[in-house]
Amino acid sequence: MPFRLRVLSVAPSSSGLSVSGNLVEGTYYGPEVVLLCDRAGRWVSTGIVSHEVLLPKSWPIVPGDGSTLVLHVSLPSPTFELDRAQLVVGQGTISINGNRVDISNSLSDPAFWALHMWLHAESDSLPEPPTAWGLSTEEANKEYERLFERHWDAGVWPFVMLPLEGSRYVEIEYAAGVEHQERVWIGEVGGRRTLLGYYSGHFSFPSFRIMEVLALANRISSQPSVPLLLLPGAYMQANEFLPAEMVRRWVTQVPGIKTEFIPKVIAPLLENSVPQLYWKLDERLGWINDWQYSQRNPRSPLSILTADDFRFIQEFLGRV
Repeated sequence: MPFRLRVLSVAPSSSGLSVSGNLVEGTYYGPEVVLLCDRAGRWVSTGIVSHEVLLPKSWPIVPGDGSTLVLHVSLPSPTFELDRAQLVVGQGTISINGNRVDISNSLSDPAFWALHMWLHAESDSLPEPPTAWGLSTEEANKEYERLFERHWDAGVWPFVMLPLEGSRYVEIEYAAGVEHQERVWIGEVGGRRTLLGYYSGHFSFPSFRIMEVLALANRISSQPSVPLLLLPGAYMQANEFLPAEMVRRWVTQVPGIKTEFIPKVIAPLLENSVPQLYWKLDERLGWINDWQYSQRNPRSPLSILTADDFRFIQEFLGRV
Protein backbone atom coordinates (compact mmCIF):
# COMPACT_ATOMS: atom_id res chain seq x y z
CA MET A 1 0.00 0.00 0.00
CA PRO A 2 1.44 3.44 -0.96
CA PHE A 3 2.30 5.62 2.01
CA ARG A 4 0.36 8.83 2.64
CA LEU A 5 1.85 11.68 4.67
CA ARG A 6 -0.07 14.47 6.40
CA VAL A 7 1.96 17.67 5.98
CA LEU A 8 2.99 19.58 9.09
CA SER A 9 5.51 22.04 7.63
CA VAL A 10 7.22 22.98 4.38
CA ALA A 11 10.53 24.78 3.87
CA PRO A 12 13.10 25.32 1.12
CA SER A 13 16.04 22.91 1.19
CA SER A 14 19.21 22.22 -0.77
CA SER A 15 17.36 19.53 -2.74
CA GLY A 16 14.44 21.84 -3.47
CA LEU A 17 11.76 21.33 -0.84
CA SER A 18 11.67 19.93 2.69
CA VAL A 19 8.30 18.46 3.71
CA SER A 20 7.73 17.32 7.31
CA GLY A 21 4.78 15.27 8.45
CA ASN A 22 3.29 12.11 9.91
CA LEU A 23 2.30 8.95 8.09
CA VAL A 24 -1.45 8.28 8.08
CA GLU A 25 -1.39 5.21 5.83
CA GLY A 26 1.04 2.67 4.39
CA THR A 27 4.72 2.17 5.20
CA TYR A 28 7.78 4.27 4.36
CA TYR A 29 10.91 2.25 3.54
CA GLY A 30 13.06 4.85 1.78
CA PRO A 31 13.28 7.20 -1.21
CA GLU A 32 10.67 6.76 -3.92
CA VAL A 33 8.57 8.78 -6.36
CA VAL A 34 5.79 10.81 -4.72
CA LEU A 35 2.77 12.81 -5.85
CA LEU A 36 2.45 16.40 -4.61
CA CYS A 37 -0.49 18.77 -5.08
CA ASP A 38 0.12 22.42 -5.86
CA ARG A 39 -2.11 25.31 -4.81
CA ALA A 40 -3.93 25.21 -8.14
CA GLY A 41 -5.02 21.62 -7.46
CA ARG A 42 -2.61 20.04 -9.95
CA TRP A 43 -0.90 16.77 -8.94
CA VAL A 44 2.69 16.34 -10.05
CA SER A 45 5.31 13.66 -9.46
CA THR A 46 8.81 14.16 -8.12
CA GLY A 47 11.47 12.14 -6.35
CA ILE A 48 12.54 11.92 -2.73
CA VAL A 49 16.25 12.76 -2.64
CA SER A 50 16.80 11.95 1.04
CA HIS A 51 14.94 11.79 4.34
CA GLU A 52 15.29 12.36 8.06
CA VAL A 53 13.29 10.88 10.93
CA LEU A 54 12.58 12.86 14.09
CA LEU A 55 11.90 10.84 17.25
CA PRO A 56 12.42 7.51 15.44
CA LYS A 57 10.94 4.45 17.11
CA SER A 58 11.73 1.70 14.61
CA TRP A 59 12.20 1.00 10.91
CA PRO A 60 10.32 1.11 8.60
CA ILE A 61 8.16 4.15 9.43
CA VAL A 62 4.50 3.34 10.00
CA PRO A 63 1.44 5.36 11.07
CA GLY A 64 1.06 5.99 14.78
CA ASP A 65 4.68 5.31 15.73
CA GLY A 66 5.14 8.87 17.04
CA SER A 67 7.87 9.81 14.58
CA THR A 68 7.99 12.75 12.19
CA LEU A 69 9.24 12.06 8.69
CA VAL A 70 11.14 14.80 6.88
CA LEU A 71 11.24 14.31 3.10
CA HIS A 72 13.72 16.26 0.99
CA VAL A 73 12.24 16.26 -2.50
CA SER A 74 13.19 17.72 -5.85
CA LEU A 75 11.22 20.85 -6.70
CA PRO A 76 8.82 19.92 -9.56
CA SER A 77 9.14 23.42 -11.05
CA PRO A 78 10.70 26.75 -10.05
CA THR A 79 7.27 28.21 -9.22
CA PHE A 80 5.83 25.16 -7.43
CA GLU A 81 3.94 25.84 -4.18
CA LEU A 82 2.72 22.88 -2.15
CA ASP A 83 -0.88 22.70 -0.98
CA ARG A 84 -0.31 21.75 2.65
CA ALA A 85 -3.92 20.63 3.03
CA GLN A 86 -3.31 17.70 0.68
CA LEU A 87 -1.48 14.49 1.54
CA VAL A 88 1.88 13.53 0.04
CA VAL A 89 1.28 10.20 -1.74
CA GLY A 90 4.02 7.64 -2.28
CA GLN A 91 4.22 5.80 -5.63
CA GLY A 92 6.52 2.96 -4.64
CA THR A 93 10.20 2.23 -5.20
CA ILE A 94 9.85 0.34 -8.50
CA SER A 95 9.77 2.67 -11.49
CA ILE A 96 9.99 1.34 -15.05
CA ASN A 97 12.11 2.65 -17.92
CA GLY A 98 11.48 1.59 -21.51
CA ASN A 99 14.90 2.90 -22.54
CA ARG A 100 17.22 0.01 -21.80
CA VAL A 101 20.41 -1.50 -23.23
CA ASP A 102 21.50 -5.13 -23.16
CA ILE A 103 25.08 -5.35 -21.85
CA SER A 104 25.16 -9.16 -21.58
CA ASN A 105 28.41 -9.18 -23.56
CA SER A 106 29.97 -7.59 -20.43
CA LEU A 107 29.77 -10.99 -18.72
CA SER A 108 33.06 -11.80 -20.44
CA ASP A 109 34.60 -8.46 -19.36
CA PRO A 110 36.87 -8.64 -16.25
CA ALA A 111 35.89 -5.07 -15.34
CA PHE A 112 32.23 -6.06 -15.00
CA TRP A 113 33.12 -8.69 -12.43
CA ALA A 114 35.50 -6.39 -10.58
CA LEU A 115 32.64 -3.90 -10.15
CA HIS A 116 30.14 -6.57 -9.11
CA MET A 117 32.48 -7.90 -6.44
CA TRP A 118 33.22 -4.35 -5.31
CA LEU A 119 29.60 -4.24 -4.14
CA HIS A 120 29.21 -7.81 -2.92
CA ALA A 121 32.56 -9.27 -1.87
CA GLU A 122 34.24 -6.51 0.14
CA SER A 123 35.73 -7.80 3.40
CA ASP A 124 38.46 -7.01 5.91
CA SER A 125 40.84 -9.27 3.98
CA LEU A 126 39.82 -7.69 0.65
CA PRO A 127 38.82 -4.07 1.32
CA GLU A 128 39.21 -3.11 -2.36
CA PRO A 129 37.91 -6.05 -4.46
CA PRO A 130 38.91 -4.49 -7.85
CA THR A 131 42.54 -5.20 -6.91
CA ALA A 132 41.74 -8.88 -7.49
CA TRP A 133 41.45 -7.91 -11.15
CA GLY A 134 44.50 -5.66 -11.11
CA LEU A 135 42.44 -2.46 -11.07
CA SER A 136 43.16 0.59 -8.93
CA THR A 137 40.24 2.53 -7.44
CA GLU A 138 40.68 5.20 -10.11
CA GLU A 139 40.65 2.60 -12.89
CA ALA A 140 37.59 0.90 -11.38
CA ASN A 141 35.75 4.22 -11.29
CA LYS A 142 36.51 4.73 -14.99
CA GLU A 143 35.17 1.26 -15.77
CA TYR A 144 32.05 2.06 -13.75
CA GLU A 145 31.50 5.12 -15.91
CA ARG A 146 32.02 3.08 -19.10
CA LEU A 147 29.73 0.20 -18.18
CA PHE A 148 26.99 1.99 -16.25
CA GLU A 149 27.12 5.74 -15.63
CA ARG A 150 27.27 6.80 -19.27
CA HIS A 151 24.04 4.89 -19.90
CA TRP A 152 22.28 6.30 -16.83
CA ASP A 153 23.35 9.83 -17.79
CA ALA A 154 21.62 9.26 -21.14
CA GLY A 155 18.45 8.03 -19.41
CA VAL A 156 19.14 4.40 -20.33
CA TRP A 157 19.20 1.44 -17.92
CA PRO A 158 21.63 -1.44 -18.59
CA PHE A 159 20.73 -5.09 -18.01
CA VAL A 160 22.23 -8.54 -18.46
CA MET A 161 20.20 -11.52 -19.60
CA LEU A 162 20.88 -15.04 -18.31
CA PRO A 163 19.11 -17.42 -20.73
CA LEU A 164 17.46 -20.62 -19.56
CA GLU A 165 15.66 -23.31 -21.54
CA GLY A 166 13.17 -22.24 -24.21
CA SER A 167 12.29 -18.57 -23.98
CA ARG A 168 12.83 -18.22 -20.23
CA TYR A 169 15.47 -16.07 -18.58
CA VAL A 170 16.82 -14.52 -15.41
CA GLU A 171 17.66 -10.84 -15.76
CA ILE A 172 19.77 -8.45 -13.70
CA GLU A 173 18.65 -4.88 -14.34
CA TYR A 174 20.74 -1.90 -13.23
CA ALA A 175 18.00 0.64 -12.63
CA ALA A 176 18.54 4.33 -11.88
CA GLY A 177 15.24 5.66 -10.62
CA VAL A 178 14.94 7.57 -7.36
CA GLU A 179 17.74 5.31 -6.16
CA HIS A 180 20.07 2.88 -7.93
CA GLN A 181 18.77 -0.67 -7.75
CA GLU A 182 20.33 -3.92 -8.92
CA ARG A 183 17.10 -5.77 -9.69
CA VAL A 184 16.55 -9.49 -10.19
CA TRP A 185 13.77 -10.51 -12.57
CA ILE A 186 12.58 -13.81 -14.03
CA GLY A 187 10.50 -14.01 -17.16
CA GLU A 188 9.60 -15.36 -20.56
CA VAL A 189 10.46 -13.54 -23.79
CA GLY A 190 7.25 -11.86 -24.91
CA GLY A 191 5.45 -12.93 -21.72
CA ARG A 192 5.34 -12.37 -17.98
CA ARG A 193 8.24 -10.69 -16.17
CA THR A 194 8.32 -10.83 -12.37
CA LEU A 195 10.51 -9.02 -9.84
CA LEU A 196 12.19 -11.22 -7.21
CA GLY A 197 14.12 -8.52 -5.35
CA TYR A 198 16.78 -5.85 -5.59
CA TYR A 199 20.00 -4.64 -4.03
CA SER A 200 20.20 -0.95 -3.11
CA GLY A 201 20.57 1.32 -0.13
CA HIS A 202 17.02 0.20 0.72
CA PHE A 203 17.24 -3.40 -0.48
CA SER A 204 14.49 -5.96 -1.01
CA PHE A 205 15.98 -9.41 -0.39
CA PRO A 206 16.06 -12.41 -0.22
CA SER A 207 15.07 -13.15 -3.79
CA PHE A 208 16.06 -16.83 -3.88
CA ARG A 209 16.44 -19.87 -1.69
CA ILE A 210 19.89 -21.46 -1.82
CA MET A 211 18.46 -24.59 -3.47
CA GLU A 212 16.89 -22.44 -6.19
CA VAL A 213 20.21 -20.82 -7.05
CA LEU A 214 21.89 -24.22 -7.26
CA ALA A 215 19.12 -25.50 -9.55
CA LEU A 216 19.29 -22.38 -11.76
CA ALA A 217 23.06 -22.80 -12.04
CA ASN A 218 22.38 -26.01 -13.98
CA ARG A 219 19.83 -24.30 -16.24
CA ILE A 220 21.62 -21.08 -17.20
CA SER A 221 23.28 -21.38 -20.60
CA SER A 222 25.84 -18.58 -20.56
CA GLN A 223 29.13 -17.63 -18.89
CA PRO A 224 29.79 -20.29 -16.18
CA SER A 225 30.30 -17.75 -13.36
CA VAL A 226 26.88 -16.09 -13.69
CA PRO A 227 25.31 -17.91 -10.68
CA LEU A 228 27.46 -15.53 -8.62
CA LEU A 229 25.15 -12.71 -9.72
CA LEU A 230 22.29 -14.41 -7.87
CA LEU A 231 24.07 -15.02 -4.57
CA PRO A 232 23.61 -11.54 -3.01
CA GLY A 233 19.88 -12.21 -2.85
CA ALA A 234 20.15 -15.78 -1.58
CA TYR A 235 20.43 -15.68 2.20
CA MET A 236 21.36 -18.84 4.04
CA GLN A 237 19.03 -19.90 6.84
CA ALA A 238 20.21 -21.32 10.15
CA ASN A 239 22.14 -24.57 9.61
CA GLU A 240 22.20 -24.02 5.84
CA PHE A 241 25.40 -23.81 3.80
CA LEU A 242 26.47 -23.06 0.26
CA PRO A 243 28.58 -25.83 -1.31
CA ALA A 244 32.02 -24.23 -1.02
CA GLU A 245 33.49 -26.26 -3.86
CA MET A 246 30.77 -25.14 -6.24
CA VAL A 247 31.30 -21.47 -5.31
CA ARG A 248 35.03 -21.97 -5.81
CA ARG A 249 34.37 -23.35 -9.29
CA TRP A 250 32.22 -20.35 -10.19
CA VAL A 251 34.78 -17.84 -8.86
CA THR A 252 37.71 -19.61 -10.52
CA GLN A 253 36.01 -19.16 -13.89
CA VAL A 254 35.37 -15.42 -13.46
CA PRO A 255 37.13 -13.59 -16.31
CA GLY A 256 40.39 -11.92 -15.33
CA ILE A 257 40.51 -12.75 -11.61
CA LYS A 258 44.01 -13.20 -10.21
CA THR A 259 44.47 -16.68 -8.75
CA GLU A 260 45.97 -15.52 -5.46
CA PHE A 261 42.80 -13.51 -4.66
CA ILE A 262 40.30 -16.31 -5.21
CA PRO A 263 40.09 -17.43 -1.53
CA LYS A 264 39.53 -13.81 -0.41
CA VAL A 265 36.68 -13.36 -2.91
CA ILE A 266 35.06 -16.65 -1.93
CA ALA A 267 35.09 -16.10 1.84
CA PRO A 268 32.39 -13.35 2.11
CA LEU A 269 30.19 -15.16 -0.42
CA LEU A 270 29.97 -18.08 2.00
CA GLU A 271 28.94 -15.84 4.91
CA ASN A 272 25.68 -14.40 3.57
CA SER A 273 23.63 -15.89 6.39
CA VAL A 274 20.45 -14.67 8.13
CA PRO A 275 19.68 -17.24 10.85
CA GLN A 276 16.28 -15.66 11.64
CA LEU A 277 15.03 -16.12 8.07
CA TYR A 278 12.38 -18.78 7.56
CA TRP A 279 11.07 -20.19 4.25
CA LYS A 280 7.97 -22.35 3.95
CA LEU A 281 6.14 -24.04 1.09
CA ASP A 282 2.67 -22.53 0.89
CA GLU A 283 0.04 -24.63 -0.89
CA ARG A 284 -1.37 -21.63 -2.77
CA LEU A 285 1.66 -19.39 -3.31
CA GLY A 286 4.63 -21.76 -3.36
CA TRP A 287 7.84 -20.91 -1.49
CA ILE A 288 7.43 -17.77 0.63
CA ASN A 289 9.46 -16.30 3.50
CA ASP A 290 8.96 -14.13 6.57
CA TRP A 291 11.65 -11.48 5.96
CA GLN A 292 10.10 -8.01 6.17
CA TYR A 293 12.02 -6.59 3.19
CA SER A 294 11.49 -9.50 0.78
CA GLN A 295 9.34 -9.40 -2.34
CA ARG A 296 8.63 -13.07 -1.68
CA ASN A 297 7.00 -12.31 1.67
CA PRO A 298 3.31 -11.78 0.83
CA ARG A 299 2.86 -9.94 4.14
CA SER A 300 5.59 -7.39 3.43
CA PRO A 301 4.32 -3.89 2.58
CA LEU A 302 7.38 -3.63 0.32
CA SER A 303 6.29 -6.51 -1.92
CA ILE A 304 4.60 -5.63 -5.22
CA LEU A 305 3.89 -9.27 -6.10
CA THR A 306 0.38 -10.53 -6.78
CA ALA A 307 -0.93 -14.05 -6.17
CA ASP A 308 -0.42 -14.71 -9.90
CA ASP A 309 3.21 -13.57 -9.57
CA PHE A 310 3.81 -16.01 -6.72
CA ARG A 311 2.28 -18.83 -8.74
CA PHE A 312 4.48 -17.94 -11.74
CA ILE A 313 7.57 -17.97 -9.51
CA GLN A 314 6.62 -21.38 -8.20
CA GLU A 315 6.07 -22.78 -11.68
CA PHE A 316 9.27 -21.15 -12.95
CA LEU A 317 11.57 -22.27 -10.13
CA GLY A 318 9.86 -25.51 -9.21
CA ARG A 319 9.64 -27.13 -5.81
CA VAL A 320 13.36 -27.85 -5.31
